[in-house]
Amino acid sequence: MNKKLIHIPFFAIFLTCILFISDGNSQSRVNIVQAQTAESGVFEGENIRKITGNVILRTEDMVMRTDSVFQFLNSNLLMAFNAQIETDKEILWADTLYYNSADEYSRLRGRVIIQSEQNTVFSDSMNVDHRREVTNFNVPVRFEDENGALIAQSGLYYQALDSAIFKGNVQLSDSTQYLEADSLFMNRSDELYELFGRVYAEDYEEYVTFSGNYLYADSTGYRLLEDNAWMMEISESEADTTHLLANKIELRELEEGSFMDAYGSVQVWTSKFAAIADTINYREDPEQFTLRSSPTLWQNRMQLTGPFIEAYLENDDIRFLESYPQPIIVMEDSVTARLHQMTGDTLNAYFEGGVLDRIEVFDNTQSIFHNVDENNEPDGLIEMISIGPLVMYFTDGEIDSLRALRNIDGSFLQESPENVERRLDNFQWYPDRRPLKPPTQAPRLPVIPDERPFDLPPRYLLYLESRE
Repeated sequence: MNKKLIHIPFFAIFLTCILFISDGNSQSRVNIVQAQTAESGVFEGENIRKITGNVILRTEDMVMRTDSVFQFLNSNLLMAFNAQIETDKEILWADTLYYNSADEYSRLRGRVIIQSEQNTVFSDSMNVDHRREVTNFNVPVRFEDENGALIAQSGLYYQALDSAIFKGNVQLSDSTQYLEADSLFMNRSDELYELFGRVYAEDYEEYVTFSGNYLYADSTGYRLLEDNAWMMEISESEADTTHLLANKIELRELEEGSFMDAYGSVQVWTSKFAAIADTINYREDPEQFTLRSSPTLWQNRMQLTGPFIEAYLENDDIRFLESYPQPIIVMEDSVTARLHQMTGDTLNAYFEGGVLDRIEVFDNTQSIFHNVDENNEPDGLIEMISIGPLVMYFTDGEIDSLRALRNIDGSFLQESPENVERRLDNFQWYPDRRPLKPPTQAPRLPVIPDERPFDLPPRYLLYLESRE
C-alpha cells in the first residue's frame, strides 16, 4: 500500500472582528469621515442617532463604509446597513451588522463575506463573541482559497485555541484531493485534524481513495483511520488496484521510512493475490508486509496458512514468501482439481514475475503430490516425509518435480476413491474465505458547486473590480 493517506490542507481562518464602534466612552473613538446627514430619530420605539448617505467611519483599527448607521442611545447597540469594514488583516461585507458594545457581541446577517490574505469566507449569518473570541456560523458556510474550497452546514472558530469545528456535510476540494465527512475538527497551531462520520476521501496525486467513520491526522505524518476502514490504491500505471479493509489502519512517516499497520478483520485484495489476518504490518522500503494471527494468503490456485507470513513485493507482484512455524501450503491442480500439500517447520516460496518458481520446506517436512498419467488423468499420489528440506519446482506455475534430502520416507499410493481425500494432519483449505474484490466506494455528496451561496453585494463587486 502507498506510504500516505490523504493530506488535509488547512484553510486559514482569521475571523476575529473589528468592531469597537460605540459612543465616546469606547476604547476607540469613532471619527465620521464622510456622511450626508446625521440626526436623531426613533427606530422600533427606541431613540437612535442616525447617520446616512455614503457614510465613512474611522477608528484606530478599522474603516467602515456603509449606507447608514443607527446608534441606539439607550441599549449600547449599533446597526450598520450594506457595510464594508476594512482592517489591516481583512475586509468584511454584510447586509446588516449588529454590534452590542456592552456584551461585546456582533451579529452579521445577509451576504456576509470576509476577505483575508489566505482565503475568502461566505455565509448568510455569523455571530462573533469578542469577549470569548468565538465566531459562530449557524448557517451554511463556504471557505475559498487559491487552491480550492471547503463548505459545511455550520461551524465554530475559537481564536484563543486557534481551532475550528465544522458540522454537517463537510466537504473539502482542491486540485490534489477531495474529502467529505459529517464533521471536522482542526487546530492550526498543532496541525491536527479529526474527521467524524462517513469519512470519504480521494488523493488525486497518490491515487489513493479511502473511507471510514473516523480519521485523525497530525503534523508528524501520523494518520489513523477507524471503524469500517477501507483504503484503495491504484498503481501509477493504473494497471493494478489494491484494496485494504480493517477495523483500524495506521500510517507513520518516520526518518527510517514509511509504515502502515492494519488491525482487526484485515482483508487485502489485489488483482495478483489476496490475504486475511488479524494484523498486517507494512514497510514501504523494502516493500515488505507481515501477516500475523492465523493469516491466510492466496495467489492463483495456491493457499498458504500459518501463524506468521512475511511477504516481499516487486512491482506489485509477490517476490518472496516466508512462513513459520508449521505452515501449510495447498495448491489446487489445474487439471484434476486435486489438492497438493506441503508442510514443515519453515516454508519459503520464490516467484519470478509474479509466477511461482519453487517452494522450499525445511525440517520435518511432509507432502502429498497427486500424479497424472500421459492423458492427464489422475494416477494415484506420492506421500513423502523427510527430516531435511523438501523442494517443489514449478514450470509456468505448474508443478514440475519434487526433491527431498535426508532421511526420506515415502510411498506411492494407487489411484482409489479413498486416496483422493487424503490430507496432512494440519491440512487447511478455505477457498470460500478468500476475499472478493470489494465494491469501490464513491462520494455520497454532490460536487462542491463553483457558484457562491448568494448574489455578491455591490460593495464586494466594486472591490473585485478595483483589484483588477
